[in-house]
Amino acid sequence: MSIVIGTSYVWNIVTATVMGLQTAAMSGCASRQKERLGLPHSAEVGSRATEKLSDAENDEFARFQKVHQAHVEYLPLAQSSVLLAGLFYPKLSAYLGAAYIAGRFVYSFGYIRNGPEGRKWGVMLICPSVIALLGASFYGSFKALAL
Repeated sequence: MSIVIGTSYVWNIVTATVMGLQTAAMSGCASRQKERLGLPHSAEVGSRATEKLSDAENDEFARFQKVHQAHVEYLPLAQSSVLLAGLFYPKLSAYLGAAYIAGRFVYSFGYIRNGPEGRKWGVMLICPSVIALLGASFYGSFKALAL
């Protein structure tokens, strides 16, 4: 079996690009949060720079940082999975990538507004989409290898 990249694969490229832009946007939100709180760019949760914050401000800062870190942690897996699965199943993987993007959006706003409890609806979109993308990558690979 040979892999033929058709025009529908462009949607996988678009999806992977949007994932990167979404992570960059969250990075910008986290940076603006530091500026709003008067923190240096290098400030991290629990650092000396955050000692001057009230408990409410520290909690808010921690939520923004946690969301940003979650974006960065999953980005390589999500992007590579949508691109690799797209070699075998371009439409399916683009749809699953879109579900991941929507889940990340829901996760981010839910967590920032409501803390850890607010992320559960986003996780319900993120995890199944990533698992399905990984499964499609493996299945397509094994099928191509005739295993």
